[in-house]
Amino acid sequence: MRGRILIVEDEEILRESLVDFFRQENYIAVSADTLFHARKELDRHDFDLMILDMKLPDGSGLDLLSEISDPQSLLVIVATAFPEVQTAVNALKLGAYDYINKPFDLDELQLIVERAMDTRQLRGEVNSFRQREKQRSKRSWTRLEGESNALRKIRQEIMLVAKADTTTILILGESGVGKELVAEAIHYQSARREGPLLKINCAALPATLLENELFGHEKGAYTDADRQQKGLFELADKGTLFLDEIAEMEPGLQAKLLRVLEDMTVTRIGGQHTIHVDVRIVTATNRNLLDRISAGLFREDLFYRLNVFPIHVPPLREHPEDIPLLTNLFLKEFLMHSPGKYCEFAPAALECLKKHHWPGNVRELKNVIERVTLLHAGGGNFSGGFNSGWLLL
Repeated sequence: MRGRILIVEDEEILRESLVDFFRQENYIAVSADTLFHARKELDRHDFDLMILDMKLPDGSGLDLLSEISDPQSLLVIVATAFPEVQTAVNALKLGAYDYINKPFDLDELQLIVERAMDTRQLRGEVNSFRQREKQRSKRSWTRLEGESNALRKIRQEIMLVAKADTTTILILGESGVGKELVAEAIHYQSARREGPLLKINCAALPATLLENELFGHEKGAYTDADRQQKGLFELADKGTLFLDEIAEMEPGLQAKLLRVLEDMTVTRIGGQHTIHVDVRIVTATNRNLLDRISAGLFREDLFYRLNVFPIHVPPLREHPEDIPLLTNLFLKEFLMHSPGKYCEFAPAALECLKKHHWPGNVRELKNVIERVTLLHAGGGNFSGGFNSGWLLL
């Protein structure tokens, strides 16, 4: 079914015709001939759309329209035999999606209905996206919780630099320490939180593809470029662009990135015009950039542009006091996928985890907790891997 429609119309022939028409169009169509019956239907069911006559036996359709608490959720198309501008204006002020004058053509009404349903679907997708972003924001900040001085310092640095939403940030640390989470936390704590957060791994693509992803291209810029494409710098406008593994970027692209940092303009591949962008650039690497500079692999001038506000994320072995908190966090997350299961780490097991070196850092810890949780939830008895302290109770 394409959706649920409530048709509020007192003219019987028109009301039944509309019900039959929309049912044939694969909608669930329900009708009411008065405001009283319409209110009963709205109490009984959730509708996607309402076609509402303005003149009904027991009052004006505007009365019912004013009672709708969320006009973004229930879209209303008002229909009136009185083509007065003020009637339409009043309906739109009360939250109506659109209006149509009676008598109307069914094809015209169908077009408005389809446009309204597309709008509703788009709004739903936007709301879902915002909810996901809120969850990601919460996840980023939660994962950075900890009792150690190291994590307290990082949280303070994030809150400080988040306020300066044009400052370029360089996140340093070994693989698996949570550099991406730091980038997410910076974005979601900043004034750019309503804008996009886009990410790309500079080591994952060849130089030509990475350049295309970052800068975009004009139609005809190269073979198979059959249409214009915006790059990530443009798409991240008003938001944040996270460039992970920045040390792996080719020297030619480093020069182009330097230009963006200097004047906040980009030029698409094959383009002639510069495009201004408003984007905060956050980069990260697990490499020693000074060593890369000495080896001639990284531009010194670019390093100083990126290193405006460095944040060093320490390896997990340097703040083992946070391991119990992270362990319980990951355990709770994985147990959500196993309803009815419950387990926890014994104190001895937590001490064992704290003593491990964790070369893969937080990512390795998370993977271990997932594996142990799966084995326990599946009836397995995990006692290996490190020592006998790895027993779940």
